[in-house]
Amino acid sequence: MAQDNHNFKPATIEIRCNVLNVVVRSPGHEDALIACEGARDAIEFLMSQGLDVNGDIAIEIVTKLPAFVSSSTAGCCIESEHRVLILVYSEFRKFKTWFGIPIDHSLYRSLVSHEVAHVVAGYNFKIPKPSISAKEYIAYVTQFSTMKTTLQDRALSQFPRGGFEGDHQMNTIIYMFDCMRFGAGAYWHFLKQANGRDYLHAILTGETLIE
Repeated sequence: MAQDNHNFKPATIEIRCNVLNVVVRSPGHEDALIACEGARDAIEFLMSQGLDVNGDIAIEIVTKLPAFVSSSTAGCCIESEHRVLILVYSEFRKFKTWFGIPIDHSLYRSLVSHEVAHVVAGYNFKIPKPSISAKEYIAYVTQFSTMKTTLQDRALSQFPRGGFEGDHQMNTIIYMFDCMRFGAGAYWHFLKQANGRDYLHAILTGETLIE
């Protein structure tokens, strides 16, 4: 979920992820390492799709997200600051399930990949105000694409198979109604032969998913 501003209380440790332009601030070392892995997954995938991944990214691991974020949300992106906020793993686990399956560290890592994808996409959009569906399409495609096969299969099995047939089926209303179902549908749409990398770039240039 992309957001625009937040006053954040500094965390206790700071690490720079190896060979990445990513800084993580976190109360604990383990969560920070997982965040680096999730960031690397997102960056490697988006680089393979031809996006510029050289912009700086900050990840803050927090015990509580800002009040303007829904209570069902585990992470958000402060677009204007190229900054991601992610709940500490112990708080994330209180949701019990995510995509309909029990929460574990692999899901936590994919959560980070989703939010980091928002930041990378923000560096690459060629239009001033991309739609929510445009931003979330890229983030969910990144999240599912970077999951290990077993996790991906378990997550996708919770939703009707097939994906969206076209742009008219992907909008903010559908996303707000069921964001995870939107995400699964977006991923299946991305896998179709006519879409993939070219469709991602069409989103970034404002040729599609404009509301």
